[in-house]
Amino acid sequence: MNKMLSVESRIAAIAVVCLVGSSGVASPWLPLPAVDNHEGHHTSLRARVTMADGAARAITLQGVGCTESICSRVRAMDLKGDSVWLDGLASIREISQEADGPVRAVFTFKNGTEREASIRPWNRVLYVDGRFGRTEKLDLGRATKIDFE
Repeated sequence: MNKMLSVESRIAAIAVVCLVGSSGVASPWLPLPAVDNHEGHHTSLRARVTMADGAARAITLQGVGCTESICSRVRAMDLKGDSVWLDGLASIREISQEADGPVRAVFTFKNGTEREASIRPWNRVLYVDGRFGRTEKLDLGRATKIDFE
Protein backbone atom coordinates (compact mmCIF):
# COMPACT_ATOMS: atom_id res chain seq x y z
CA MET A 1 0.00 0.00 0.00
CA ASN A 2 2.86 2.39 0.79
CA LYS A 3 4.39 1.78 -2.64
CA MET A 4 1.07 2.59 -4.34
CA LEU A 5 0.68 5.78 -2.31
CA SER A 6 4.24 6.74 -3.14
CA VAL A 7 3.63 6.32 -6.88
CA GLU A 8 0.36 8.27 -6.66
CA SER A 9 2.12 11.02 -4.70
CA ARG A 10 4.82 11.24 -7.35
CA ILE A 11 2.28 11.47 -10.15
CA ALA A 12 0.38 14.18 -8.27
CA ALA A 13 3.58 16.13 -7.67
CA ILE A 14 4.53 15.94 -11.36
CA ALA A 15 1.05 17.11 -12.37
CA VAL A 16 1.26 20.09 -10.00
CA VAL A 17 4.70 21.07 -11.33
CA CYS A 18 3.42 20.88 -14.91
CA LEU A 19 0.36 22.99 -14.15
CA VAL A 20 2.24 25.60 -12.16
CA GLY A 21 5.06 25.71 -14.69
CA SER A 22 2.70 26.42 -17.57
CA SER A 23 0.35 28.90 -15.94
CA GLY A 24 0.85 32.50 -16.84
CA VAL A 25 4.55 32.32 -17.63
CA ALA A 26 5.30 34.33 -20.74
CA SER A 27 8.23 33.48 -22.94
CA PRO A 28 9.42 35.38 -26.00
CA TRP A 29 10.08 32.02 -27.71
CA LEU A 30 6.60 30.54 -27.32
CA PRO A 31 3.74 31.28 -29.74
CA LEU A 32 0.98 33.61 -28.65
CA PRO A 33 -2.22 31.89 -27.57
CA ALA A 34 -4.92 31.73 -30.21
CA VAL A 35 -6.72 35.06 -30.39
CA ASP A 36 -10.18 35.08 -31.88
CA ASN A 37 -11.25 38.67 -31.47
CA HIS A 38 -9.61 42.04 -31.06
CA GLU A 39 -12.15 44.79 -30.96
CA GLY A 40 -12.27 46.63 -34.25
CA HIS A 41 -10.26 44.08 -36.26
CA HIS A 42 -11.66 41.63 -38.78
CA THR A 43 -10.93 38.05 -39.81
CA SER A 44 -11.61 36.03 -42.97
CA LEU A 45 -9.64 38.33 -45.24
CA ARG A 46 -9.74 37.75 -48.98
CA ALA A 47 -6.46 38.01 -50.87
CA ARG A 48 -4.53 36.84 -53.92
CA VAL A 49 -1.25 35.08 -53.21
CA THR A 50 1.56 34.53 -55.71
CA MET A 51 3.88 31.65 -54.86
CA ALA A 52 7.63 31.44 -55.58
CA ASP A 53 6.93 28.97 -58.42
CA GLY A 54 4.66 31.56 -60.13
CA ALA A 55 1.36 29.90 -59.22
CA ALA A 56 -1.31 32.34 -58.05
CA ARG A 57 -4.55 31.71 -56.25
CA ALA A 58 -7.33 33.46 -54.38
CA ILE A 59 -7.39 32.74 -50.64
CA THR A 60 -9.39 33.62 -47.58
CA LEU A 61 -6.94 34.21 -44.75
CA GLN A 62 -8.19 32.93 -41.41
CA GLY A 63 -5.09 33.77 -39.36
CA VAL A 64 -1.40 33.13 -38.78
CA GLY A 65 0.59 30.69 -36.71
CA CYS A 66 3.23 28.01 -36.85
CA THR A 67 3.03 24.56 -38.43
CA GLU A 68 1.37 23.21 -35.27
CA SER A 69 -1.47 25.66 -34.71
CA ILE A 70 -2.99 29.05 -35.41
CA CYS A 71 -1.76 31.77 -33.05
CA SER A 72 -3.86 34.77 -34.07
CA ARG A 73 -6.72 35.49 -36.39
CA VAL A 74 -6.10 39.24 -36.61
CA ARG A 75 -2.38 40.01 -36.30
CA ALA A 76 1.15 38.85 -36.87
CA MET A 77 3.99 39.84 -34.55
CA ASP A 78 7.33 41.14 -35.76
CA LEU A 79 10.67 40.53 -34.08
CA LYS A 80 10.37 43.84 -32.18
CA GLY A 81 7.07 42.73 -30.65
CA ASP A 82 4.98 45.10 -32.77
CA SER A 83 1.64 44.00 -34.18
CA VAL A 84 1.01 43.81 -37.91
CA TRP A 85 -2.79 43.99 -38.07
CA LEU A 86 -3.87 41.75 -40.93
CA ASP A 87 -7.02 43.68 -41.79
CA GLY A 88 -4.96 46.84 -42.31
CA LEU A 89 -2.80 45.32 -45.05
CA ALA A 90 -3.04 46.19 -48.73
CA SER A 91 -0.14 43.94 -49.75
CA ILE A 92 2.92 42.00 -48.66
CA ARG A 93 5.86 41.92 -51.08
CA GLU A 94 9.61 41.30 -51.24
CA ILE A 95 9.07 38.26 -49.04
CA SER A 96 12.26 36.47 -48.01
CA GLN A 97 12.49 32.86 -49.11
CA GLU A 98 14.01 31.48 -45.90
CA ALA A 99 13.12 27.86 -45.12
CA ASP A 100 12.94 28.45 -41.35
CA GLY A 101 13.01 31.30 -38.88
CA PRO A 102 11.59 34.79 -39.29
CA VAL A 103 10.26 36.01 -42.63
CA ARG A 104 11.31 39.48 -43.81
CA ALA A 105 8.91 41.37 -46.04
CA VAL A 106 7.68 44.82 -47.03
CA PHE A 107 4.17 45.49 -45.73
CA THR A 108 1.99 48.06 -47.49
CA PHE A 109 -1.00 49.22 -45.48
CA LYS A 110 -4.37 50.42 -46.70
CA ASN A 111 -3.54 53.94 -45.46
CA GLY A 112 -0.60 54.05 -47.94
CA THR A 113 2.24 53.61 -45.45
CA GLU A 114 4.89 50.93 -45.84
CA ARG A 115 7.31 49.26 -43.50
CA GLU A 116 9.79 46.46 -43.68
CA ALA A 117 9.50 43.95 -40.86
CA SER A 118 10.60 40.46 -39.93
CA ILE A 119 7.71 38.29 -38.82
CA ARG A 120 8.36 35.90 -35.95
CA PRO A 121 8.76 32.23 -36.91
CA TRP A 122 5.54 31.18 -35.16
CA ASN A 123 3.54 33.63 -37.29
CA ARG A 124 4.99 32.61 -40.68
CA VAL A 125 2.32 30.04 -41.55
CA LEU A 126 -0.88 31.40 -43.08
CA TYR A 127 -4.06 29.52 -42.27
CA VAL A 128 -6.39 29.74 -45.28
CA ASP A 129 -9.71 28.24 -46.27
CA GLY A 130 -9.07 25.11 -48.27
CA ARG A 131 -11.05 22.58 -50.22
CA PHE A 132 -13.91 20.67 -48.64
CA GLY A 133 -14.11 23.10 -45.71
CA ARG A 134 -10.68 22.19 -44.39
CA THR A 135 -8.10 24.71 -43.32
CA GLU A 136 -4.84 24.68 -45.28
CA LYS A 137 -1.44 25.87 -44.11
CA LEU A 138 0.59 28.08 -46.43
CA ASP A 139 4.15 29.06 -45.48
CA LEU A 140 4.65 32.80 -46.01
CA GLY A 141 8.27 32.10 -46.97
CA ARG A 142 7.05 30.24 -50.09
CA ALA A 143 5.09 33.26 -51.35
CA THR A 144 6.44 36.24 -53.29
CA LYS A 145 3.46 38.56 -53.02
CA ILE A 146 0.08 38.81 -51.36
CA ASP A 147 -2.52 41.40 -52.41
CA PHE A 148 -5.48 41.94 -50.08
CA GLU A 149 -8.93 43.04 -51.26
